[in-house]
Amino acid sequence: MLGGWLAPRLLALHALALVAIATCALMGLWQLGVYGSKHEDAAKLVRTAAPVDILTVWGPDAAFTADLTERQVWVRGEFTGAQFLVRRGAGPDAAERHWVVAPLRVEGTRSMLLVVRGWADDRREVPERPRGTVTFRAVLQPGEDRSVAEPFDPKTGVAGSLSIPQLANVLRGDLFSGYALTDATGINAGLRPVEPPDPQVSWTVGLRNLAYALQWWVFGLFAGFMWWRMASEAVDVEASVETSRVP
Repeated sequence: MLGGWLAPRLLALHALALVAIATCALMGLWQLGVYGSKHEDAAKLVRTAAPVDILTVWGPDAAFTADLTERQVWVRGEFTGAQFLVRRGAGPDAAERHWVVAPLRVEGTRSMLLVVRGWADDRREVPERPRGTVTFRAVLQPGEDRSVAEPFDPKTGVAGSLSIPQLANVLRGDLFSGYALTDATGINAGLRPVEPPDPQVSWTVGLRNLAYALQWWVFGLFAGFMWWRMASEAVDVEASVETSRVP
């Protein structure tokens, strides 16, 4: 049976099928790479977009929409009220780590934006918040889910998450529906800045290239099916001819 598949007259068919399947696989991988590069380009555009005044894209009573995530903005206002800490996850053998968060009343509004000033490895040594009116660049982030963390503890001044609804009750003031990260030296005051996460890019960016990749792989599967069918029929025909020759 194997000898029939390796018959000289089928070698050209095998070679053609191998070339066709390999070509389809490589073309699909190439299109998949283009799809990935378009995601990287879109993420780069988000990172390098010029910051705009926060009030031109977001208001204190507006919901935090997807297009605001990772948006770079200029913020101007004055820190007010007490700053607090937000507990970040730590392993069982590691010391607790915290974010230092300070509410800032945005100029031109009566609402406060929660600003993450940086990391505090020792919560007893947290620099005081800046005084007076400040202007700095920040990256916007959506509020966190309060259902997965402990509520704010007024005794320690530590919250389990940056949940805006939960903290609005604690701070007793109107809050923007998201928060901000910044690496501005004047705001960090020696604290190590919190790096923003990688921008989230919709999977639909470059969707045509993803479709092309799938299309090439379907062509490869079809080529493999046609090779198997044609070769099988040729082997079966040869086997029937050999059988008919047996006296």
